Amino acid sequence: MAFLLSTTGVAALWGARLIGVGPSIFALALASFAWGVLVTSGVFFPWLEMYGPVVCRGPQGGHQVALTFDDGPHPQTTRKVLAALAGTRHRATFFVLGNKVRQHPEVVLAIREAGHVLALHGDVHDRLHSFRGPWRVRNEILRAQAAVEAITGFKPTLFRPPVGHTTPATMLGARMAGVTPIGWSARGYDGMKGRTPEAVLREVERSLRDGALILLHDAAERDDFEPASIGALPELLRRLDARGLTSVTLDRWPLDGELSARSVPPARIPGESRE
Repeated sequence: MAFLLSTTGVAALWGARLIGVGPSIFALALASFAWGVLVTSGVFFPWLEMYGPVVCRGPQGGHQVALTFDDGPHPQTTRKVLAALAGTRHRATFFVLGNKVRQHPEVVLAIREAGHVLALHGDVHDRLHSFRGPWRVRNEILRAQAAVEAITGFKPTLFRPPVGHTTPATMLGARMAGVTPIGWSARGYDGMKGRTPEAVLREVERSLRDGALILLHDAAERDDFEPASIGALPELLRRLDARGLTSVTLDRWPLDGELSARSVPPARIPGESRE
């Protein structure tokens, strides 16, 4: 709504100027600059929901958070995340890349079999994703979705854009693909090489509260380093336990009708009855 109103307003000012009744060129330039800042903010900060609804946090009162991992699967680093989560009550959502799914189908199956949920991060990690048209966004999502479904029989319907940027084209493409855009409320900035586990913990701690949706990485974008979150994860899980918080999969969070238990099949927790 803010995007539409601001765009309409600036266009109206320029239209008035063209017919000789509008504000000065300086005022128009200032308004145009402010509009540029506004629309750019909507790209980098999805929780502003400038271009459409984005799930960025969960309900409060349940003593729950959602650990989410991007850029996998990877045969070594993703398995380290699974090993850290094994034997705990915590479950996670993995936003996978279609090209890596096709390379490592056994890791995809391991994620699913451990009771975690698979979601989509695109078919490739395209750093220019926010500049792509809606049809390309749609096709990339559907290609990744088909890759997961071919291996697991499960069709993911949750989507976090590569780099996390949202644009009108990204949101339209997601809508065309029938998926729910997901953002975050806390992150460790562990997708950058050179981060330390201690730095990741400090960043996550700042927003670690009931309902937090935590963005981490189980693999590097180009598989060229081990994300620092992997070293931080055991301590992060201990801190969740100390606060009485449990990480749940996103399918267990109904959020204002945008995300419901109908969106994805419920994840199976080992030992839980299927009846």
